[in-house]
Amino acid sequence: MRTVLVPKLCVHFLLVFSFVVPIALAQKKMNRREVSRYISEAEKRMKDGDPSGAGGLYLRILEDFPERGDIRMEVARIYKGMENWTSMANEYEVALETLEDEAERAEAYEGMVMAYARTANYVKAVEVGREALKLNPQSAEVAIGLAMGLAKTGELVEAAEIAGKALELAPDNAFVHNTLGEAALADGDFDKAETSFQRALEIDPNTAQSHAGMADILFRREDYAGAESAATKALDLDDKLTRAFGVRGKARNALGKTAEAQGDLSMAVTVNPNDPDANLAFAQVYHVQENLNMATNYYKKTIELNPNLTEALEALGEIYVLQQKYSDLEQAMSQLLTSKPDNSKAHYFLGLAQNNGQRADEALASFSEAARLDDSLADAHFEKGKILRTQKQTAAAVEALGKAESLDGTNADYLTELGIAYYEGQQLAPAMSRLEKAVGTPDYQNALGWAFYGLTLKDSQRFSEAVDYFQKTLGAFPTFGMAHWGLAWSAFGQIKSGCPCDGDDGLVALVVDHNSKAVANGAVDPGLQERADILAKGEKVR
Repeated sequence: MRTVLVPKLCVHFLLVFSFVVPIALAQKKMNRREVSRYISEAEKRMKDGDPSGAGGLYLRILEDFPERGDIRMEVARIYKGMENWTSMANEYEVALETLEDEAERAEAYEGMVMAYARTANYVKAVEVGREALKLNPQSAEVAIGLAMGLAKTGELVEAAEIAGKALELAPDNAFVHNTLGEAALADGDFDKAETSFQRALEIDPNTAQSHAGMADILFRREDYAGAESAATKALDLDDKLTRAFGVRGKARNALGKTAEAQGDLSMAVTVNPNDPDANLAFAQVYHVQENLNMATNYYKKTIELNPNLTEALEALGEIYVLQQKYSDLEQAMSQLLTSKPDNSKAHYFLGLAQNNGQRADEALASFSEAARLDDSLADAHFEKGKILRTQKQTAAAVEALGKAESLDGTNADYLTELGIAYYEGQQLAPAMSRLEKAVGTPDYQNALGWAFYGLTLKDSQRFSEAVDYFQKTLGAFPTFGMAHWGLAWSAFGQIKSGCPCDGDDGLVALVVDHNSKAVANGAVDPGLQERADILAKGEKVR
Protein backbone atom coordinates (compact mmCIF):
# COMPACT_ATOMS: atom_id res chain seq x y z
CA MET A 1 0.00 0.00 0.00
CA ARG A 2 1.26 3.49 -0.70
CA THR A 3 0.04 7.06 -0.65
CA VAL A 4 -0.60 8.41 -4.14
CA LEU A 5 0.79 11.79 -5.09
CA VAL A 6 -1.82 14.31 -6.16
CA PRO A 7 -1.15 15.78 -9.66
CA LYS A 8 -0.08 19.40 -9.99
CA LEU A 9 -3.24 20.13 -11.96
CA CYS A 10 -5.28 19.40 -8.83
CA VAL A 11 -3.15 20.79 -6.02
CA HIS A 12 -6.23 22.36 -4.42
CA PHE A 13 -7.60 18.90 -3.65
CA LEU A 14 -4.91 18.27 -1.03
CA LEU A 15 -7.00 20.04 1.59
CA VAL A 16 -10.02 17.84 0.88
CA PHE A 17 -8.93 14.34 -0.11
CA SER A 18 -6.65 12.16 2.03
CA PHE A 19 -6.56 8.54 1.06
CA VAL A 20 -4.64 5.31 0.78
CA VAL A 21 -4.78 3.41 -2.52
CA PRO A 22 -3.79 -0.04 -3.72
CA ILE A 23 -0.27 -0.75 -4.86
CA ALA A 24 0.69 0.82 -8.19
CA LEU A 25 3.94 1.37 -9.99
CA ALA A 26 5.37 4.63 -8.64
CA GLN A 27 6.70 6.23 -11.79
CA LYS A 28 4.78 4.47 -14.55
CA LYS A 29 1.59 5.48 -16.24
CA MET A 30 -1.38 3.42 -15.10
CA ASN A 31 -2.55 0.64 -17.40
CA ARG A 32 -6.16 -0.27 -18.15
CA ARG A 33 -6.30 -2.96 -15.48
CA GLU A 34 -5.07 -0.56 -12.83
CA VAL A 35 -7.57 2.07 -13.94
CA SER A 36 -10.40 -0.44 -13.70
CA ARG A 37 -9.23 -1.51 -10.24
CA TYR A 38 -9.09 2.13 -9.07
CA ILE A 39 -12.57 2.79 -10.41
CA SER A 40 -13.98 -0.32 -8.70
CA GLU A 41 -12.32 0.65 -5.42
CA ALA A 42 -13.62 4.22 -5.73
CA GLU A 43 -17.16 2.98 -6.32
CA LYS A 44 -16.89 0.72 -3.27
CA ARG A 45 -15.68 3.61 -1.11
CA MET A 46 -18.57 5.74 -2.24
CA LYS A 47 -20.99 2.97 -1.19
CA ASP A 48 -19.17 2.73 2.13
CA GLY A 49 -19.62 6.46 2.74
CA ASP A 50 -16.04 7.49 2.08
CA PRO A 51 -16.27 10.16 -0.64
CA SER A 52 -12.87 11.61 0.29
CA GLY A 53 -11.14 8.29 -0.31
CA ALA A 54 -13.05 7.78 -3.56
CA GLY A 55 -12.08 11.24 -4.72
CA GLY A 56 -8.40 10.52 -4.14
CA LEU A 57 -8.60 7.41 -6.26
CA TYR A 58 -10.30 9.26 -9.10
CA LEU A 59 -7.65 11.98 -8.89
CA ARG A 60 -4.92 9.38 -9.29
CA ILE A 61 -6.53 8.33 -12.56
CA LEU A 62 -6.74 11.97 -13.72
CA GLU A 63 -3.05 12.37 -13.01
CA ASP A 64 -2.33 10.05 -15.93
CA PHE A 65 -5.54 10.55 -17.92
CA PRO A 66 -6.64 14.20 -17.53
CA GLU A 67 -8.85 13.85 -20.61
CA ARG A 68 -11.18 11.40 -18.85
CA GLY A 69 -14.31 13.52 -18.62
CA ASP A 70 -16.27 10.67 -17.01
CA ILE A 71 -13.80 10.50 -14.13
CA ARG A 72 -13.78 14.27 -13.75
CA MET A 73 -17.57 14.19 -13.53
CA GLU A 74 -17.29 11.75 -10.62
CA VAL A 75 -14.91 14.13 -8.86
CA ALA A 76 -17.29 17.02 -9.46
CA ARG A 77 -20.16 15.01 -7.97
CA ILE A 78 -18.11 14.30 -4.87
CA TYR A 79 -17.39 18.00 -4.47
CA LYS A 80 -21.09 18.71 -4.91
CA GLY A 81 -21.89 16.38 -2.04
CA MET A 82 -19.28 18.16 0.08
CA GLU A 83 -20.69 21.57 -0.98
CA ASN A 84 -17.21 22.57 -2.13
CA TRP A 85 -18.69 24.81 -4.78
CA THR A 86 -15.53 26.35 -6.21
CA SER A 87 -13.83 23.00 -6.83
CA MET A 88 -17.07 21.56 -8.17
CA ALA A 89 -17.37 24.34 -10.73
CA ASN A 90 -13.75 23.87 -11.80
CA GLU A 91 -14.19 20.14 -12.40
CA TYR A 92 -17.45 20.52 -14.30
CA GLU A 93 -15.93 23.24 -16.47
CA VAL A 94 -12.92 21.10 -17.41
CA ALA A 95 -15.13 18.06 -17.96
CA LEU A 96 -17.26 19.98 -20.48
CA GLU A 97 -14.29 20.11 -22.85
CA THR A 98 -14.56 16.36 -23.45
CA LEU A 99 -18.22 15.54 -22.75
CA GLU A 100 -20.45 14.60 -25.66
CA ASP A 101 -23.35 13.00 -23.84
CA GLU A 102 -26.17 15.54 -23.68
CA ALA A 103 -27.35 14.45 -20.23
CA GLU A 104 -23.86 14.81 -18.77
CA ARG A 105 -23.43 18.22 -20.37
CA ALA A 106 -26.75 19.28 -18.87
CA GLU A 107 -25.57 18.05 -15.46
CA ALA A 108 -22.28 19.93 -15.78
CA TYR A 109 -23.98 23.19 -16.70
CA GLU A 110 -26.47 22.79 -13.86
CA GLY A 111 -23.65 22.20 -11.39
CA MET A 112 -21.72 25.21 -12.65
CA VAL A 113 -24.58 27.69 -12.34
CA MET A 114 -25.35 26.37 -8.84
CA ALA A 115 -21.71 26.78 -7.82
CA TYR A 116 -21.21 30.22 -9.31
CA ALA A 117 -24.35 31.56 -7.64
CA ARG A 118 -23.31 30.14 -4.27
CA THR A 119 -19.79 31.57 -4.51
CA ALA A 120 -21.07 35.03 -5.50
CA ASN A 121 -19.58 34.85 -9.00
CA TYR A 122 -22.74 36.34 -10.40
CA VAL A 123 -21.36 37.33 -13.78
CA LYS A 124 -20.38 33.71 -14.47
CA ALA A 125 -23.70 32.49 -13.05
CA VAL A 126 -25.49 34.49 -15.73
CA GLU A 127 -23.00 33.50 -18.43
CA VAL A 128 -23.46 29.75 -17.93
CA GLY A 129 -26.97 29.99 -16.53
CA ARG A 130 -28.68 30.82 -19.79
CA GLU A 131 -27.08 27.81 -21.49
CA ALA A 132 -27.88 25.66 -18.45
CA LEU A 133 -31.55 26.64 -18.65
CA LYS A 134 -31.71 25.55 -22.30
CA LEU A 135 -30.36 22.13 -21.35
CA ASN A 136 -32.29 21.91 -18.05
CA PRO A 137 -35.60 23.73 -18.60
CA GLN A 138 -37.24 21.91 -15.67
CA SER A 139 -34.41 22.40 -13.17
CA ALA A 140 -35.33 24.60 -10.23
CA GLU A 141 -31.65 24.71 -9.23
CA VAL A 142 -30.69 26.22 -12.58
CA ALA A 143 -33.52 28.75 -12.41
CA ILE A 144 -32.50 29.70 -8.86
CA GLY A 145 -28.85 30.22 -9.77
CA LEU A 146 -29.61 32.16 -12.94
CA ALA A 147 -32.20 34.36 -11.22
CA MET A 148 -29.76 35.13 -8.43
CA GLY A 149 -27.05 36.08 -10.93
CA LEU A 150 -29.44 38.26 -12.90
CA ALA A 151 -30.67 40.04 -9.77
CA LYS A 152 -27.15 40.75 -8.56
CA THR A 153 -25.99 42.03 -11.96
CA GLY A 154 -28.95 44.37 -12.34
CA GLU A 155 -31.03 42.47 -14.90
CA LEU A 156 -34.09 42.86 -12.69
CA VAL A 157 -36.89 42.20 -15.17
CA GLU A 158 -35.36 38.94 -16.37
CA ALA A 159 -34.42 38.01 -12.79
CA ALA A 160 -38.07 38.29 -11.72
CA GLU A 161 -39.17 36.25 -14.73
CA ILE A 162 -36.71 33.40 -14.04
CA ALA A 163 -37.42 33.48 -10.31
CA GLY A 164 -41.11 33.10 -11.15
CA LYS A 165 -40.24 30.04 -13.24
CA ALA A 166 -38.31 28.60 -10.29
CA LEU A 167 -41.38 29.11 -8.09
CA GLU A 168 -43.52 27.15 -10.55
CA LEU A 169 -41.00 24.31 -10.55
CA ALA A 170 -40.49 24.18 -6.77
CA PRO A 171 -43.10 26.19 -4.85
CA ASP A 172 -42.00 24.79 -1.49
CA ASN A 173 -38.27 25.22 -1.98
CA ALA A 174 -36.72 27.65 0.52
CA PHE A 175 -34.01 28.69 -1.92
CA VAL A 176 -36.64 29.62 -4.51
CA HIS A 177 -38.29 32.04 -2.09
CA ASN A 178 -34.87 33.33 -1.03
CA THR A 179 -34.12 34.09 -4.68
CA LEU A 180 -37.44 35.91 -5.08
CA GLY A 181 -36.42 37.95 -2.04
CA GLU A 182 -33.03 38.81 -3.54
CA ALA A 183 -34.66 39.92 -6.80
CA ALA A 184 -37.13 42.15 -4.93
CA LEU A 185 -34.35 43.55 -2.72
CA ALA A 186 -32.26 44.41 -5.78
CA ASP A 187 -35.32 46.24 -7.16
CA GLY A 188 -35.70 48.25 -3.95
CA ASP A 189 -38.99 46.60 -2.89
CA PHE A 190 -38.15 45.89 0.75
CA ASP A 191 -41.66 44.77 1.74
CA LYS A 192 -41.85 42.18 -1.04
CA ALA A 193 -38.31 41.02 -0.28
CA GLU A 194 -39.16 40.61 3.41
CA THR A 195 -42.22 38.52 2.57
CA SER A 196 -40.13 36.19 0.40
CA PHE A 197 -37.31 35.83 2.93
CA GLN A 198 -39.83 35.10 5.70
CA ARG A 199 -41.51 32.47 3.53
CA ALA A 200 -38.13 30.83 2.92
CA LEU A 201 -37.53 30.73 6.68
CA GLU A 202 -40.97 29.23 7.29
CA ILE A 203 -40.05 26.39 4.95
CA ASP A 204 -36.54 26.01 6.38
CA PRO A 205 -35.58 28.10 9.43
CA ASN A 206 -31.94 27.17 8.80
CA THR A 207 -31.71 28.99 5.45
CA ALA A 208 -28.70 31.13 6.28
CA GLN A 209 -29.00 33.17 3.09
CA SER A 210 -32.50 34.33 4.06
CA HIS A 211 -31.35 35.42 7.51
CA ALA A 212 -28.65 37.41 5.72
CA GLY A 213 -31.26 38.88 3.39
CA MET A 214 -33.36 39.97 6.38
CA ALA A 215 -30.24 41.51 7.91
CA ASP A 216 -29.72 43.50 4.72
CA ILE A 217 -33.31 44.79 4.81
CA LEU A 218 -33.02 45.76 8.48
CA PHE A 219 -29.77 47.59 7.79
CA ARG A 220 -31.36 49.58 4.96
CA ARG A 221 -34.22 50.46 7.31
CA GLU A 222 -31.60 51.70 9.79
CA ASP A 223 -32.43 49.02 12.37
CA TYR A 224 -28.75 48.35 12.97
CA ALA A 225 -29.16 46.24 16.10
CA GLY A 226 -31.71 44.06 14.30
CA ALA A 227 -29.40 43.75 11.30
CA GLU A 228 -26.52 42.69 13.54
CA SER A 229 -28.68 40.04 15.20
CA ALA A 230 -30.03 38.63 11.91
CA ALA A 231 -26.56 38.53 10.34
CA THR A 232 -25.20 36.74 13.42
CA LYS A 233 -27.95 34.13 13.06
CA ALA A 234 -26.94 33.62 9.43
CA LEU A 235 -23.30 33.16 10.42
CA ASP A 236 -24.22 30.69 13.15
CA LEU A 237 -25.71 28.58 10.36
CA ASP A 238 -22.98 29.23 7.77
CA ASP A 239 -19.70 30.68 9.00
CA LYS A 240 -18.50 31.20 5.43
CA LEU A 241 -21.41 33.35 4.28
CA THR A 242 -19.54 36.47 3.19
CA ARG A 243 -22.71 38.48 2.58
CA ALA A 244 -23.64 38.07 6.27
CA PHE A 245 -20.17 39.19 7.39
CA GLY A 246 -20.53 42.25 5.15
CA VAL A 247 -23.95 43.30 6.46
CA ARG A 248 -22.96 42.68 10.08
CA GLY A 249 -19.80 44.72 9.54
CA LYS A 250 -21.82 47.65 8.20
CA ALA A 251 -24.33 47.38 11.03
CA ARG A 252 -21.62 47.27 13.68
CA ASN A 253 -19.91 50.26 12.15
CA ALA A 254 -23.19 52.18 12.32
CA LEU A 255 -23.49 51.15 15.99
CA GLY A 256 -20.01 52.52 16.71
CA LYS A 257 -18.40 49.08 17.05
CA THR A 258 -15.55 49.99 14.74
CA ALA A 259 -13.08 47.24 15.69
CA GLU A 260 -15.72 44.49 15.43
CA ALA A 261 -16.90 45.93 12.11
CA GLN A 262 -13.39 45.82 10.67
CA GLY A 263 -13.07 42.23 11.86
CA ASP A 264 -16.27 41.19 10.09
CA LEU A 265 -15.34 42.92 6.86
CA SER A 266 -11.85 41.46 6.90
CA MET A 267 -13.38 38.00 7.35
CA ALA A 268 -15.72 38.62 4.43
CA VAL A 269 -12.94 39.38 1.97
CA THR A 270 -10.74 36.65 3.45
CA VAL A 271 -13.35 33.91 3.08
CA ASN A 272 -14.09 34.98 -0.48
CA PRO A 273 -11.96 37.86 -1.79
CA ASN A 274 -13.86 37.71 -5.08
CA ASP A 275 -17.31 38.25 -3.59
CA PRO A 276 -18.54 41.60 -4.97
CA ASP A 277 -21.00 42.04 -2.08
CA ALA A 278 -18.20 41.62 0.48
CA ASN A 279 -15.99 44.16 -1.29
CA LEU A 280 -18.94 46.53 -1.62
CA ALA A 281 -19.60 46.30 2.12
CA PHE A 282 -15.96 47.14 2.88
CA ALA A 283 -16.14 50.10 0.47
CA GLN A 284 -19.35 51.40 2.04
CA VAL A 285 -17.91 51.33 5.55
CA TYR A 286 -14.78 53.17 4.45
CA HIS A 287 -17.07 55.64 2.65
CA VAL A 288 -19.06 56.29 5.83
CA GLN A 289 -15.79 56.73 7.72
CA GLU A 290 -14.76 59.28 5.04
CA ASN A 291 -11.69 57.23 4.15
CA LEU A 292 -12.30 57.97 0.49
CA ASN A 293 -9.09 56.49 -0.88
CA MET A 294 -9.74 53.07 0.66
CA ALA A 295 -13.41 53.29 -0.30
CA THR A 296 -12.39 54.01 -3.89
CA ASN A 297 -10.08 50.96 -3.95
CA TYR A 298 -12.81 48.63 -2.77
CA TYR A 299 -15.46 50.15 -5.05
CA LYS A 300 -13.10 49.58 -7.98
CA LYS A 301 -12.54 45.96 -6.92
CA THR A 302 -16.30 45.51 -6.63
CA ILE A 303 -16.82 46.83 -10.15
CA GLU A 304 -14.08 44.55 -11.52
CA LEU A 305 -15.96 41.59 -10.06
CA ASN A 306 -19.41 42.80 -11.11
CA PRO A 307 -19.26 45.54 -13.78
CA ASN A 308 -23.02 46.07 -13.62
CA LEU A 309 -23.24 46.71 -9.88
CA THR A 310 -25.01 50.07 -10.05
CA GLU A 311 -24.66 50.79 -6.34
CA ALA A 312 -20.86 50.67 -6.50
CA LEU A 313 -20.57 52.83 -9.63
CA GLU A 314 -22.95 55.45 -8.23
CA ALA A 315 -21.01 55.60 -4.96
CA LEU A 316 -17.74 55.90 -6.86
CA GLY A 317 -19.31 58.80 -8.75
CA GLU A 318 -20.15 60.55 -5.48
CA ILE A 319 -16.53 60.23 -4.35
CA TYR A 320 -15.15 61.56 -7.63
CA VAL A 321 -17.47 64.57 -7.33
CA LEU A 322 -16.19 65.28 -3.81
CA GLN A 323 -12.60 64.88 -4.98
CA GLN A 324 -13.30 66.93 -8.14
CA LYS A 325 -11.87 64.13 -10.29
CA TYR A 326 -14.09 64.93 -13.24
CA SER A 327 -12.17 62.91 -15.81
CA ASP A 328 -12.51 59.78 -13.65
CA LEU A 329 -16.14 60.69 -13.01
CA GLU A 330 -16.93 60.88 -16.72
CA GLN A 331 -15.23 57.55 -17.38
CA ALA A 332 -17.07 55.78 -14.55
CA MET A 333 -20.46 57.19 -15.54
CA SER A 334 -19.93 56.32 -19.20
CA GLN A 335 -19.25 52.75 -18.07
CA LEU A 336 -22.42 52.72 -16.00
CA LEU A 337 -24.53 54.12 -18.83
CA THR A 338 -23.24 51.48 -21.23
CA SER A 339 -25.06 48.81 -19.24
CA LYS A 340 -27.71 51.00 -17.59
CA PRO A 341 -28.70 53.74 -20.07
CA ASP A 342 -31.72 54.68 -17.95
CA ASN A 343 -29.78 55.35 -14.76
CA SER A 344 -30.73 58.90 -13.77
CA LYS A 345 -27.84 59.42 -11.34
CA ALA A 346 -25.33 58.40 -13.99
CA HIS A 347 -26.71 61.07 -16.36
CA TYR A 348 -26.60 63.61 -13.54
CA PHE A 349 -22.98 62.84 -12.59
CA LEU A 350 -21.99 62.80 -16.26
CA GLY A 351 -23.54 66.26 -16.59
CA LEU A 352 -21.37 67.51 -13.72
CA ALA A 353 -18.26 66.25 -15.49
CA GLN A 354 -19.30 67.80 -18.79
CA ASN A 355 -20.17 71.11 -17.18
CA ASN A 356 -16.80 71.20 -15.45
CA GLY A 357 -15.23 70.70 -18.87
CA GLN A 358 -17.15 73.75 -20.13
CA ARG A 359 -19.33 71.63 -22.41
CA ALA A 360 -22.53 73.35 -21.36
CA ASP A 361 -24.76 72.00 -24.13
CA GLU A 362 -23.74 68.40 -23.41
CA ALA A 363 -24.20 68.97 -19.69
CA LEU A 364 -27.65 70.49 -20.27
CA ALA A 365 -28.66 67.40 -22.27
CA SER A 366 -27.39 65.09 -19.49
CA PHE A 367 -29.16 67.01 -16.72
CA SER A 368 -32.35 67.12 -18.77
CA GLU A 369 -32.23 63.36 -19.30
CA ALA A 370 -31.56 62.75 -15.60
CA ALA A 371 -34.56 64.89 -14.69
CA ARG A 372 -36.72 63.13 -17.28
CA LEU A 373 -35.80 59.70 -15.95
CA ASP A 374 -36.29 60.71 -12.31
CA ASP A 375 -38.56 63.70 -11.82
CA SER A 376 -37.74 63.66 -8.10
CA LEU A 377 -34.00 64.21 -8.67
CA ALA A 378 -33.91 67.80 -7.46
CA ASP A 379 -30.22 68.38 -8.16
CA ALA A 380 -30.72 67.51 -11.84
CA HIS A 381 -33.48 70.14 -12.18
CA PHE A 382 -31.27 72.61 -10.31
CA GLU A 383 -28.19 72.12 -12.51
CA LYS A 384 -30.35 72.23 -15.63
CA GLY A 385 -31.89 75.50 -14.45
CA LYS A 386 -28.49 77.06 -13.71
CA ILE A 387 -27.27 76.38 -17.25
CA LEU A 388 -30.50 77.70 -18.77
CA ARG A 389 -30.19 80.87 -16.70
CA THR A 390 -26.61 81.49 -17.85
CA GLN A 391 -27.80 80.93 -21.43
CA LYS A 392 -30.45 83.63 -20.90
CA GLN A 393 -33.29 81.12 -21.33
CA THR A 394 -34.98 82.72 -18.37
CA ALA A 395 -38.47 81.24 -18.58
CA ALA A 396 -37.12 77.71 -18.95
CA ALA A 397 -34.68 78.36 -16.11
CA VAL A 398 -37.48 79.49 -13.80
CA GLU A 399 -39.43 76.33 -14.64
CA ALA A 400 -36.51 73.99 -13.92
CA LEU A 401 -35.40 75.81 -10.77
CA GLY A 402 -39.00 76.03 -9.58
CA LYS A 403 -39.21 72.25 -9.86
CA ALA A 404 -36.09 71.89 -7.73
CA GLU A 405 -37.60 74.25 -5.14
CA SER A 406 -40.84 72.26 -5.08
CA LEU A 407 -38.83 69.15 -4.18
CA ASP A 408 -36.81 70.89 -1.46
CA GLY A 409 -38.08 74.30 -0.46
CA THR A 410 -35.43 74.74 2.24
CA ASN A 411 -32.38 74.38 0.01
CA ALA A 412 -30.61 77.74 0.00
CA ASP A 413 -28.85 77.08 -3.31
CA TYR A 414 -32.13 76.27 -5.05
CA LEU A 415 -33.78 79.38 -3.59
CA THR A 416 -30.85 81.59 -4.59
CA GLU A 417 -30.76 80.48 -8.23
CA LEU A 418 -34.54 80.66 -8.55
CA GLY A 419 -34.56 84.15 -7.02
CA ILE A 420 -31.89 85.31 -9.48
CA ALA A 421 -33.80 83.79 -12.41
CA TYR A 422 -36.98 85.57 -11.33
CA TYR A 423 -35.07 88.84 -10.99
CA GLU A 424 -33.56 88.46 -14.45
CA GLY A 425 -37.08 87.80 -15.72
CA GLN A 426 -38.15 91.09 -14.15
CA GLN A 427 -40.40 89.43 -11.58
CA LEU A 428 -39.40 91.38 -8.51
CA ALA A 429 -41.84 90.02 -5.90
CA PRO A 430 -41.08 86.29 -6.36
CA ALA A 431 -37.38 87.12 -6.70
CA MET A 432 -37.36 88.94 -3.38
CA SER A 433 -39.31 86.22 -1.53
CA ARG A 434 -36.88 83.45 -2.61
CA LEU A 435 -33.74 85.48 -2.02
CA GLU A 436 -34.94 86.73 1.35
CA LYS A 437 -35.57 83.13 2.44
CA ALA A 438 -32.20 82.03 1.08
CA VAL A 439 -30.07 84.70 2.76
CA GLY A 440 -31.89 84.03 6.03
CA THR A 441 -30.66 80.45 6.04
CA PRO A 442 -28.20 79.74 8.90
CA ASP A 443 -24.54 79.99 7.85
CA TYR A 444 -25.46 81.36 4.40
CA GLN A 445 -22.29 82.34 2.52
CA ASN A 446 -23.37 82.85 -1.11
CA ALA A 447 -22.05 86.24 -2.23
CA LEU A 448 -24.06 86.14 -5.45
CA GLY A 449 -27.23 85.65 -3.42
CA TRP A 450 -26.37 88.63 -1.23
CA ALA A 451 -25.74 90.74 -4.32
CA PHE A 452 -29.05 89.89 -5.99
CA TYR A 453 -30.98 90.28 -2.77
CA GLY A 454 -29.37 93.71 -2.55
CA LEU A 455 -30.68 94.44 -6.06
CA THR A 456 -34.24 93.47 -5.09
CA LEU A 457 -33.99 95.74 -2.04
CA LYS A 458 -32.62 98.59 -4.15
CA ASP A 459 -35.40 98.20 -6.71
CA SER A 460 -37.93 98.20 -3.85
CA GLN A 461 -36.33 101.48 -2.63
CA ARG A 462 -35.17 99.84 0.60
CA PHE A 463 -31.82 101.52 0.04
CA SER A 464 -30.23 101.33 3.48
CA GLU A 465 -30.89 97.55 3.69
CA ALA A 466 -29.52 97.13 0.17
CA VAL A 467 -26.28 98.86 1.20
CA ASP A 468 -25.75 96.26 3.92
CA TYR A 469 -26.06 93.34 1.50
CA PHE A 470 -23.84 94.90 -1.16
CA GLN A 471 -21.20 95.48 1.48
CA LYS A 472 -21.47 91.82 2.59
CA THR A 473 -20.93 90.85 -1.04
CA LEU A 474 -17.85 93.00 -1.38
CA GLY A 475 -16.48 91.62 1.87
CA ALA A 476 -16.30 88.27 0.09
CA PHE A 477 -15.46 89.55 -3.43
CA PRO A 478 -13.96 93.06 -3.40
CA THR A 479 -13.76 93.21 -7.22
CA PHE A 480 -17.39 92.32 -7.92
CA GLY A 481 -18.38 95.15 -10.27
CA MET A 482 -22.13 94.65 -10.01
CA ALA A 483 -21.98 94.95 -6.21
CA HIS A 484 -20.04 98.22 -6.45
CA TRP A 485 -22.63 99.46 -8.96
CA GLY A 486 -25.55 98.45 -6.70
CA LEU A 487 -23.92 100.02 -3.63
CA ALA A 488 -23.39 103.30 -5.50
CA TRP A 489 -27.04 103.41 -6.64
CA SER A 490 -28.31 102.46 -3.17
CA ALA A 491 -26.28 105.28 -1.62
CA PHE A 492 -27.51 107.72 -4.27
CA GLY A 493 -31.13 106.68 -3.60
CA GLN A 494 -30.77 107.90 -0.02
CA ILE A 495 -29.80 111.46 -1.12
CA LYS A 496 -32.90 113.59 -1.40
CA SER A 497 -33.59 115.87 -4.36
CA GLY A 498 -31.91 119.23 -3.81
CA CYS A 499 -29.13 117.70 -1.75
CA PRO A 500 -26.51 116.65 -0.72
CA CYS A 501 -27.25 118.31 2.57
CA ASP A 502 -25.78 118.17 6.02
CA GLY A 503 -25.02 114.59 6.96
CA ASP A 504 -24.89 113.34 3.35
CA ASP A 505 -21.12 113.37 3.03
CA GLY A 506 -20.84 109.64 3.71
CA LEU A 507 -23.44 108.81 1.05
CA VAL A 508 -21.73 111.08 -1.49
CA ALA A 509 -18.42 109.34 -0.80
CA LEU A 510 -20.08 105.94 -1.35
CA VAL A 511 -21.57 107.00 -4.69
CA VAL A 512 -18.34 108.48 -6.03
CA ASP A 513 -16.04 105.75 -4.70
CA HIS A 514 -18.13 102.75 -5.71
CA ASN A 515 -19.05 104.10 -9.12
CA SER A 516 -15.34 104.41 -9.79
CA LYS A 517 -14.75 100.83 -8.63
CA ALA A 518 -17.72 99.57 -10.63
CA VAL A 519 -16.25 101.09 -13.82
CA ALA A 520 -12.83 99.64 -12.99
CA ASN A 521 -14.40 96.20 -12.67
CA GLY A 522 -16.48 96.30 -15.83
CA ALA A 523 -19.83 97.63 -14.60
CA VAL A 524 -20.19 100.85 -16.60
CA ASP A 525 -23.44 102.85 -16.23
CA PRO A 526 -23.51 106.31 -17.94
CA GLY A 527 -26.49 107.43 -15.82
CA LEU A 528 -24.69 106.60 -12.59
CA GLN A 529 -21.51 108.19 -13.89
CA GLU A 530 -23.36 111.43 -14.56
CA ARG A 531 -24.76 111.54 -11.03
CA ALA A 532 -21.38 110.68 -9.48
CA ASP A 533 -19.74 113.51 -11.43
CA ILE A 534 -22.38 115.99 -10.16
CA LEU A 535 -21.85 114.92 -6.58
CA ALA A 536 -18.06 114.99 -6.93
CA LYS A 537 -18.31 118.64 -7.92
CA GLY A 538 -20.37 119.40 -4.81
CA GLU A 539 -23.46 120.21 -6.88
CA LYS A 540 -27.00 119.40 -5.90
CA VAL A 541 -29.01 116.59 -7.47
CA ARG A 542 -32.37 117.37 -9.01
